[in-house]
Amino acid sequence: MTVIVTVLKDPRVAETLESLLQQSRLPDEVLVDDGGVTDVVRTITERFHARDPRILYLSAPGNIPESRNTAIAAATGEFLAFLDADEVAPPGWLEALLRPFDDPSVGFTGGPTPGRPGTVRTIGARYYDGYLQRFYETVARLRPHALPMGNSAWRKAAFDRVGPLDTTLYRRAASEDQEVADRVLRAGYTGRYVREAWVQHDFSDLTVLRLLRKQRIYAEGGYVVWRRRGTTYEATGGRVLPYVALPAVVVLGLILLIPSVTRLAGEILAAAGVIGLGLLAVALTVSGFREEAHYPGLKFRALEIPRRWATLYGAFRGFLTYGWSGRRSTVGRPSGKR
Repeated sequence: MTVIVTVLKDPRVAETLESLLQQSRLPDEVLVDDGGVTDVVRTITERFHARDPRILYLSAPGNIPESRNTAIAAATGEFLAFLDADEVAPPGWLEALLRPFDDPSVGFTGGPTPGRPGTVRTIGARYYDGYLQRFYETVARLRPHALPMGNSAWRKAAFDRVGPLDTTLYRRAASEDQEVADRVLRAGYTGRYVREAWVQHDFSDLTVLRLLRKQRIYAEGGYVVWRRRGTTYEATGGRVLPYVALPAVVVLGLILLIPSVTRLAGEILAAAGVIGLGLLAVALTVSGFREEAHYPGLKFRALEIPRRWATLYGAFRGFLTYGWSGRRSTVGRPSGKR
């Protein structure tokens, strides 16, 4: 059993490694997968290696899929678990994550990533924490290809069968976990959501703007996966329509304000679009408050409006870069960026 810890210049990896040494089922090997190749990560790893020789430093420069591919090839375990450097695992995490593999049809498992106490401070972090908790229960539980790789475990034989992570999806790297999960599922394996295998995610640096930027990056990679493999989980046309139609009405109204002959129609359309967006924000807020007790943070659900816009913007950028086929760009060369 190998745990791969993906890290880029992040000293928080020390807390991740400490949590791995407290597991009720200790890993046989821990690879600190350093995509940035820095002294700070190497020094921390060497300190832990002195305590436990199973913790090993792995120089793996490149973006996330490139770096993880290096670690997958180097790992010796029959099963591979993935953690990120901003995640901390409770003692029963690895044992719970591995339990479903008693069924030989299971190719991968994954668990939720709630916010680490004390780090969920900003409005963006509070909303994202609630959104993620709801996402795992209502989406990832039913569509296992949506499970993020940070907090997951895989049969190494599954990678042997379907190949490594795809490094050509997006130059900044996004949705490679969704793409490989789809390949593993189509190869005949199953995926399993394990509610008990949760890890705490550090959201201390997550603001609304960073959340929107993260969503845009995810959407650009997600667009390519959708066009290449025909699979998605984020949205359907009907759910996206209000977030497209209402701003379009506002823009059309503003355009019609310019000629005097259409000014009245422009005023009506612009006002209707603005009112519609306001009503949408109110409806989202009301539904969020209804779910707040179960998913704390959803009272800020009106942030779903700019989050959807970021998703659409990312998908549009994906279209411009990769075309309708999702294969037009030649970004498959290693970028060296995370």
